[in-house]
Amino acid sequence: MNQCSASDPASPTEGARQPAGRDRDWKAIAEVIPQMVWLAQPDGGNDYYSGRWYEFTGVPVGVAHEDGWREVAHPDDRSRVETQWRHSVATGRNFDAEYRIRHRSGEYRWILSQAAPSYDEHGRIERWFGTSTDIHAAKITEAALARSEEQYRALLEVSAGVVWLATPDGMITEARGWKDFTGQHEDKAVGLGALNVVHLDDRDRTRQAWLAAVASGVPYQNECRVWHASGEYRWTLNSAVPIKNPDGSIREWIGSLSDIHERKQAEEQLRASEERLRLALQVGRMSAWELNLETGEISSAKNLPDLLGHSPRSLSGFLERVHPDDLHKREAFFREIAGQGASNIELRYVLPSNQVQWVGIRAEKRGPSQIVGVTFDISERKAAEEEIWRSANHDPLTGLPNRVLFQHRLELALAEAKRNETSVSFLMLDLDEFKVINDLLGHDAGDAVLREVASRLQSITRNCDTVARFGGDEFGVILVEPMRLQHSIRYAERVIKRLRQPFSYAGRKLIIKASIGVTAFPNHHAAPMALMKAADIALYRAKAQGRNRVVVYTPEMGQEIEDQAALRQQVRKALLREQFLPHYQPKIDLASGRIVGFEALARWEHPSRGILTPAAFSAAFADPELGVALGKQIISRAAQDMRQWLDSGIYFGRIAVNLSSAEFKRPHLAEEVLSLLDAAKVPPERLEVEITETVLLGRSAEYAGTILRTLCERGVRIALDDFGTGYASLTHLKQFPVDHVKIDRSFVRDLEEDADDAAIVAAVISLGHSLNLAITAEGVETPGQALRLRALGCHHAQGFLYAHAMTASEVPEFIASWNSWETKSSG
Repeated sequence: MNQCSASDPASPTEGARQPAGRDRDWKAIAEVIPQMVWLAQPDGGNDYYSGRWYEFTGVPVGVAHEDGWREVAHPDDRSRVETQWRHSVATGRNFDAEYRIRHRSGEYRWILSQAAPSYDEHGRIERWFGTSTDIHAAKITEAALARSEEQYRALLEVSAGVVWLATPDGMITEARGWKDFTGQHEDKAVGLGALNVVHLDDRDRTRQAWLAAVASGVPYQNECRVWHASGEYRWTLNSAVPIKNPDGSIREWIGSLSDIHERKQAEEQLRASEERLRLALQVGRMSAWELNLETGEISSAKNLPDLLGHSPRSLSGFLERVHPDDLHKREAFFREIAGQGASNIELRYVLPSNQVQWVGIRAEKRGPSQIVGVTFDISERKAAEEEIWRSANHDPLTGLPNRVLFQHRLELALAEAKRNETSVSFLMLDLDEFKVINDLLGHDAGDAVLREVASRLQSITRNCDTVARFGGDEFGVILVEPMRLQHSIRYAERVIKRLRQPFSYAGRKLIIKASIGVTAFPNHHAAPMALMKAADIALYRAKAQGRNRVVVYTPEMGQEIEDQAALRQQVRKALLREQFLPHYQPKIDLASGRIVGFEALARWEHPSRGILTPAAFSAAFADPELGVALGKQIISRAAQDMRQWLDSGIYFGRIAVNLSSAEFKRPHLAEEVLSLLDAAKVPPERLEVEITETVLLGRSAEYAGTILRTLCERGVRIALDDFGTGYASLTHLKQFPVDHVKIDRSFVRDLEEDADDAAIVAAVISLGHSLNLAITAEGVETPGQALRLRALGCHHAQGFLYAHAMTASEVPEFIASWNSWETKSSG
């Protein structure tokens, strides 16, 4: 469409042929109407935009050129709109197109552009007059309505049972799922035909309820029996709601027919059960009685023997069969009756059969010497409470105590150890590579492993100790006296050996390995949470040291964790203050000696410690959130630096930035990187992304292929850093769009003395040539290394031989001095 202004948007052009007065008139009108007004010459070249266009796009007035509209048009829309505009220019037909352009806020907004030609007295087009209108809100609303309609239709498709539609007067027009439910064709339900499958006893009631709902316009709900495709009547719930127009009139009814047969049967069974329970209570599970306080005699109903197995005639006769552990409750029970007039108690009663039964007793005082009460069986409730308590305090899979009960027992054990000046050891155990078992063999195999671990731990642990499962593949063990720290270490090592014994599952032999962290009171901490934290730290260290081992906590470990936490906090503040900046190290073409690019290396401009390299802060970026934030900050600043160099006419080649594996866990990484370049108006061809081989492995690889291909298609080069030190293979070089590999400095360091390193370097260079990849050697520090690399056919080199990493402000001077030196050398 070429809808862009010339360098002076207010100047008339040769194609306008407008009188000066008319020219001023329509421009004045164009500046006050809300649409963006634009004009084009007969060949389609724009020569005027009203101020609304510059205001909308944020493009400075006067800088748009004839083809400049493409810079603000959405890349996905440019080709389509250009084709439409060329067609209008060629045919003289009116132009009408909806597309997106970049708003001054940075987002792309939908506009409607329309244009019509005006003709001279000879019928030739002398001018195109056009407007552009912001229709973004309407497009968003339109998309939302489309999604809503699609969701509505999808809901109808997947709904269980029958979904039906009816006219405002209640006549069914569509019944999806009717054939599957009733066995009849959907046409049989049209109108009021659905009533024909309703049970005869329910039909009239159902008809009247539906017609009443239609007449009143209120939601409808009715339960009735409907003939089912299985050959029986089944209870259903028939519901409907009216869909109304803006004026309140009903547009249509939407309803559903769902099967509630099992629920109705359950309700019937529940009613029968409640009746049985009422009769059971009536005939014997409760017994009323009276106690004469002066004589101690009990008079009772005849059903007391059914409840207690005998009929005690005195209070002493009753109390003698109360469980010994509950006798103390009687004093409080009678004292409360005497003081407050009533009380209740729950206790265990030993039946003549020696079976223990829970009973509840409620009683109140009647007169000075009489108490009346009721005794009832609460065994089932107590059993349920016991089960609830067990469920709340035990792991359902292994039956072991869970974290809640474990913490309670640890508190008790520590309290007793402090009183008696004894010891308590705590072991935190985590299975190694448990996820692999789940992923390869399924969760049933994982559950079997967890149950086996629980069984083996219990088999080598005393009754006075506690084994618990915290969740996942994490277990805890409490060891009490006479076990002290040195004994607990030996116990932990025994656990490691015991778990390593082969375990059979589904015909396969599995080896269970674990890492264990050990801590103890009084050796380390006295508080339960502090002790658990210390064991967790020791477990973390066991994992870091290679797993399948026992590590005992030391205060130094705790200090290290605190130091790491403090470092992470400092790094968060540094990120907020934008103290992380790229420093640039040049890459040199070994054949020509020219600069071909720079690598952007992260540096922390610490306010008190000066410039820090990643060695001082990389530990903080084990936190994925911090790693992602650092990468974004470095890329953003590098893009700004590149923009400044481009504006100054400085040729700097490509700038390489490093992306971590944590960043590749976000599916929209490519779009974020490209948006940072777009914001700085830096061509993607100026950027190179360096990744390590870990990006191509594990969870990061899930999105890596798509991300790298997106970047590559936009012109960003992909470099594989530290090649040869990880697990990448030729398959990865073929699978992912890698066009550059970097030889790790560990192979370059001894290149001149170590034949093995030389052979590896030669092999990598040869492989790069075969795959048409660029090769860069890192860590080049001597002229001899550079000569050897050039002789082997390495393309580029990077290292202290050429320059240390420098600030962005130093780059222009370095490039100028290097180019000057190159010119002199060539001369």
